[in-house]
This record gives sequence, structure tokens and C-alpha cells, in this order.
Amino acid sequence: MRFFYRRGNASALTSSAVSIAVLLCCAVFAHTTAATPQNPDLPSPPCLGADLSASSVQPPPAAELAAFTEAYSENKKGIAAIADQPSDVQAAHRRFEEAARNGYPPAQVNLAITYSQGWGTPRNDGAALYWLTLAANNGNDRALFNLGQLYLEGCGVRRNYPEAFRLFRAAAMKGETAAQINLGYMYDHGLAVPKDQAQAAAWYKKAADAGEPQAQFNLADLYVRGEGVAPNDDLAFQWFQKAALQGHGRARVMLGSMYAAGRGTRRDLETGYVWVLSADLQGDPRTQTYALLFERQLSPAQIARARMRARLLAPAARAELALLH
Repeated sequence: MRFFYRRGNASALTSSAVSIAVLLCCAVFAHTTAATPQNPDLPSPPCLGADLSASSVQPPPAAELAAFTEAYSENKKGIAAIADQPSDVQAAHRRFEEAARNGYPPAQVNLAITYSQGWGTPRNDGAALYWLTLAANNGNDRALFNLGQLYLEGCGVRRNYPEAFRLFRAAAMKGETAAQINLGYMYDHGLAVPKDQAQAAAWYKKAADAGEPQAQFNLADLYVRGEGVAPNDDLAFQWFQKAALQGHGRARVMLGSMYAAGRGTRRDLETGYVWVLSADLQGDPRTQTYALLFERQLSPAQIARARMRARLLAPAARAELALLH
């Protein structure tokens, strides 16, 4: 999953387990660790984690490649060191550092990740912040997003909503969809700016049109509630469905509830149960009670058929490592 905020819970992150993350031409999507009670005798979790699954696979622009030929090559070797079995994180860190010191922004972000994770070097949040800030100052869109996340959460830095807003806006204007979602979230909840749900809807829509399931869910939620947009069950259903088809758990529950109520679609308890159960199969325990409400209204044959359909919707396991070329 991407790591950005969702509507309805100001402290919840759509985060998954941290996976290895390094890129050739793009910076890493990062998230901050959700606040949980910490044992003071244990080190705090890294501020930066990463997920390559949403990164576009494309080479750097020709002009950038020409300007950073050697640095690009070093960054690529760093990725190869991590991709090797077994991984050589010390070599990866050295390669990223050499490329980063030669001014290559993606390597600067990758180096920040290694410092944050303690890959091939002692963990150093200050060094991670330095390299991430440098990449952001160089205009790297993913660095702008990652740095905005740190300021939004106050992880490794003092929480600073205006700075997070500035960074997200800069990244969003470059087309960074994760930043567009977070910018929408800040308008949605009045963080650093006056609450403006019409602006939130506009930014969610940009990312939703680009295929971001979290943005699709957020936009659908606005249509259900009539916040920032006119209430529209048909559009809410359509956006929940788009997100649900991509495996978004909460969207699957909401889609199920709309089938159950006949909102935006014909009433169909069995299909509603299918979607709720598919979210349950993804491991969300909060759906179990809701699923029981459906089961009380369905026949054994309908339940058995729905369970088979729900298993078909269960997403395949996502690979932990993806490399960009």
C-alpha cells in the first residue's frame, strides 16, 4: 500500500509491513510509523519505510541521465547489491552514498532510507533527514512527499503542519499522487489551512482519476456524506467499487453496505456479503461482526456461494521487492 492518510481517523495510516525499497530513477514512497506506546529500553521504529509497488517503472529523463551517468550507474549497483541473495546492504549503502554525493536526487533518497533503516550503516535519523531534505531541495517529487510525511507526523523532526502542507503541495503540483491525497487530507481536516472540503475533493479527484484506491475511497466518502460535493450515491458507489476492486479493505466494507442498503445500486444482500467477507479474508477483524449481520439474513446456500465468490476476490500476495529501470 501507499502510505498516506485516510479520511475518518486522523491518526490512522494505510501502512503495510516495511519492505526493501530502492529505486533507479525515482525516490521512495515513505511513511512514518504510527504512534504506539514504546518501550524506552528498545529503539524507536524507523521514521521511513517504503513500498515500491506503486512506483512507476520508467527510466529517468534523458537530460538527467546524461548529467548523472556515473551516479546513475552507482545507484543501480546499489540496488543490485540489495537485490542479490544474500543482500549486501553495506555495499548498497556505499554505492548510494557515492551517487548521492555526486548530486543524484534518487540516490540521495535511497541513502536517506539506508540511514533511517540502519542498512549497512548505524541508524542515523539526522543523516536521513539531511539527505532527504537535499533531494527535496533539488526538486525530487518523491523526496518532497517523503519529507512532508515526516513533518506531518513529527517523526525525526518537530511536527510542522505548514511545512508538511508546503512540501505536499510542491509534490502534488508535480503530479505526485500520494502527495495529492495528503494535500486533500489537510484541506479535509483543516491542518495548516482553513478546512475546505471542496478543495479536498478536488485533490482527491486528481489522485482518484490516476487510479489511487485511497483517493477513490476518500472521494466516495465525501459523496456519501455530501461534504465538499453534492451528495451522490451513484458516484459514491462507483468510486467505492473502483477502490474495492484494487483491494482497499474499507472500500470493500462500504461497497457491501451500499449493496445492503440499495444505495447507488440495486439492493443485493448476497453481493454485499461477498464484499464484506472479502475484506475479512484480507485480515481485518473489524469486519467479522458486520459479516454476522449479513449471515443472519442469508440462507446457508447463499452464504456458501458468497464465501466462494469472496475467496476469488482475495488479492494475491504482493512481492516484497520491486526494482525500477
